[in-house]
Order: sequence, then C-alpha cells, then structure tokens
Amino acid sequence: MAASAAELKIARQILGWDALTTARALRLAGTPEKLEARILDMEAGKRDISGPVQVAMEAFLSGWRPTGWSETTEASAGLTR
Repeated sequence: MAASAAELKIARQILGWDALTTARALRLAGTPEKLEARILDMEAGKRDISGPVQVAMEAFLSGWRPTGWSETTEASAGLTR
C-alpha cells in the first residue's frame, strides 16, 4: 500500500471500519474525537501517514489483527460509530 491519503481511506473502507475504529486498531492515543480527527486528517492529506501506519494497514488488509482485537467486541462495546 502506498502512502497516499486516498489509499488509506480506501483501505479503511475495504475493512468496513470508521475512522475511530481504525484509530483504535492502530492503538493511537487520545480522546475519541482526537483519534477520529487524526485518521480523517491523514485521509485528507493534512497529516503525514507514517511508515508504521502504512505497515499496520497492510497487515489489517491481509487479515492480521492486534492481540485481543475483536470487531464483534469493538462493536458491542459501543466503540464504533
């Protein structure tokens, strides 16, 4: 995956995740509002997409998930919008 903002957004959409879920999967720190804003800023080209974010998104697209991650648990906990 290249580092373009559009490709990050497409990757997120392929995963079926909103910006907050993506930020949580990347284990970014901050309030839910700041987490969502960081992802949306990357997708808008307002913020650089780091190498580790690129690598993680590639891993997510291949099916890898962080230890303890469950999209069902994430949704049932009310963490997705």
